[in-house]
Amino acid sequence: MGTRASIAFLAIRAIVGLAFIFHAMLKLPAGAASWMGPHGFAPSWLQAVVTFAELLGGAALILGVLTPLVAVVLSIDMIVAILKFHLPAGGHFVGGRAAFEVPLVYLVVLLCLLVAGPGAYSLDAVMFKRR
Repeated sequence: MGTRASIAFLAIRAIVGLAFIFHAMLKLPAGAASWMGPHGFAPSWLQAVVTFAELLGGAALILGVLTPLVAVVLSIDMIVAILKFHLPAGGHFVGGRAAFEVPLVYLVVLLCLLVAGPGAYSLDAVMFKRR
């Protein structure tokens, strides 16, 4: 992968990683186990797992560490968000509170990282460098 592509992958990882960290941080003040409220479809322990997966996964994306694993975990998170929250809430592709274009974009970016890898400017590239 060339320098320009690696810089692009670093920028993508940084922005998406920050977004996941901020999503997780929004859930923490209310308590990781209560952000869905009384009508949440997931048990409180699973809500906590999702919060910490987004927090740690976002940091891992920024660093480019364990990228394939993180991409799979966060992709599952986005698929569940789309199928269990956005679509049942009447979400459209674009527009409105339950619109699902943002989680869909995150999902596509994560799948691209899964297929293409994190790029040369990542800890994965340093740790798993082929000799």
